[in-house]
Amino acid sequence: MQWFKSISQGLRLDRLANIAKDALWQANCPLCQRPADGILCKDCDRQISAYQSPDFFQKDDPISSEIPLYSWGIYDGALKRAIAACKYENHPQIMEAIGEKIATTWQRSPHTNAISQKHQKLAIVPIPLHPNKLKSRGFNQAETLARRFAVMNNLPCHPQGLQRTKDTKAQIQTKGSKEREQNLAQAFSVPNTYSSKNSTQTKSVILFDDIYTTGATIREAIATLASKNIAVRGVIVVARTQFRK
Repeated sequence: MQWFKSISQGLRLDRLANIAKDALWQANCPLCQRPADGILCKDCDRQISAYQSPDFFQKDDPISSEIPLYSWGIYDGALKRAIAACKYENHPQIMEAIGEKIATTWQRSPHTNAISQKHQKLAIVPIPLHPNKLKSRGFNQAETLARRFAVMNNLPCHPQGLQRTKDTKAQIQTKGSKEREQNLAQAFSVPNTYSSKNSTQTKSVILFDDIYTTGATIREAIATLASKNIAVRGVIVVARTQFRK
């Protein structure tokens, strides 16, 4: 049996077994179904990264002088397809991968240091889905994104900080500013358990969403939170559309 032992040591059968096991259990990329070391394969990850915005801080279109807008990417090409696959093909893990990219960009951006230093007790609040849509989809892509970002930046995430009380249609499907405003009027509420209206201390949050079109959704959410003494200190989105409002 000594000869078998020598051969097995030379071939490192235990190593071959581990390779076979890894190959058997290796997850496939949700976008192309090819083997992936992480959530996405290297090729899809590269294609998505090609649509990263040159500037994370959106100087041309802040929400207001006090509320900066940060967009990781441009809503087009591979990034647009990835967002659609996440939402409509049941792949929430795609938002986890993109959430990691945004978290890394946030940590490296010189424009984010001021917010972190000025507001020590920041919390992350994702734009919510209406319960009907949440039940149909099974997850809120903005919440998945926000949770991953929060973990990587050691910040609390409050998915219930904002609730959608009106079953609105997607803003990208509306026509004109008037229809967008009507679509979102009184669309959100803040639960009493999260409200600090009667408190002397203002809560500070960062809002998260997947796509920024005209900003109508974000502004309605900001107004709703402000009515309960909750201040939005910044807005982070995966991508901005290229058309102008």
